[in-house]
Amino acid sequence: MPPGGGAGVPEYPLERLHQEAAHWWATLPPGAVVWLSGDLGTGKTTLVQAMAKAAGAAAARSPTFALIHEYPSPAGPLMHVDCYRLRDPSEALDLDFPDLVRRARLLVIEWPERAGRHAPPPNLDLRLSHGRAPDLRVVERVA
Repeated sequence: MPPGGGAGVPEYPLERLHQEAAHWWATLPPGAVVWLSGDLGTGKTTLVQAMAKAAGAAAARSPTFALIHEYPSPAGPLMHVDCYRLRDPSEALDLDFPDLVRRARLLVIEWPERAGRHAPPPNLDLRLSHGRAPDLRVVERVA
């Protein structure tokens, strides 16, 4: 991990996010859930795009308008949900998270806090923020 996020928190160059995303795709078990939190522009969708590439799937795009995108891959689908536009956590019931978990090789949820208790528990919970330079991101694993 590269040094430098201050107080022992690592900062990643954007290209390193691609390596980390590929690692998580390869090592998380089938049906795993990943939560991605952080301000706009911190690299959440960049991580999903890198996971899609590592999976051999079509190029991922931001699902802000569709809420859910499914990217078929040889190992099973990468499901990408963006909860940013949810006005109330109860709207997450329409997303049918239990079905998404059953079908997904990996389910990645951006803005999971907006789904409240309806978001499935994560295997990996990441909070992204801007680093000290424009091309750096801080990636913290949330306990």
